[in-house]
Amino acid sequence: MVAGHGGRDAPPHPAAHVVVVPGLGLTAYLRPLVRALELRGVRATVLDVPGHHHRRTTTPPTVQAIARATADALAARPPSERLLLLGHSTGAQAALQAALLVQGRRPVSGVVLAGPTVAPTQRRLDLLALTSGMAYRRDSPRELVVLPEVLRARLRLLTLLRSAIADRPERHVAALRSPLLLTAGRADSFSPPWWLEVLATGATRSPSVQVARLPGSHNNPYTHARALAELVTVGMLADP
Repeated sequence: MVAGHGGRDAPPHPAAHVVVVPGLGLTAYLRPLVRALELRGVRATVLDVPGHHHRRTTTPPTVQAIARATADALAARPPSERLLLLGHSTGAQAALQAALLVQGRRPVSGVVLAGPTVAPTQRRLDLLALTSGMAYRRDSPRELVVLPEVLRARLRLLTLLRSAIADRPERHVAALRSPLLLTAGRADSFSPPWWLEVLATGATRSPSVQVARLPGSHNNPYTHARALAELVTVGMLADP
């Protein structure tokens, strides 16, 4: 269920642990982000909740099921560990719901929604398909590293995508009581600036809300991993 990666050097954030929920359950494209976080002295774990990669779980491929499994994984972590939850793309939707499910059970130091989907104007498969032509325009062909996972998952990805379209993160965010960071690539048409602002404005119970645009497009955790790792560690983990 979990692909774990630990930091190699003496960490400046010794008890910090970033738990990452990937988009569409695909884990391989997040390896650069894990390495970038490790270089900044932060432990990072990418959750393989739907089992696209190893087929070791029966978790249904839906945002809601991934959120429940993520919440269970968070609740099982040692109480002394400082947890930060980061979700990318559809993983941001699952991460938001997981943070709500774990509230009261396990403190979470912050929630990062990176490239959150699905904006209200894109909630049909055909609209998402049209948007995708621009969403990845500054990404790298090297991201085809996820192709083996895609082939293994096949129709499970469509099920997950349909559940993401049916989700309403702008409603869920109002109940979040953790610090919130919203970020996306400047050329990410899946997460336009107005959509980040809608989510930021709706987070009325969060003690702090940040919005930051970074270089790149939708998959900037792959193409600009260092910039995202810096944003996360400085913006969310700088103060104990």
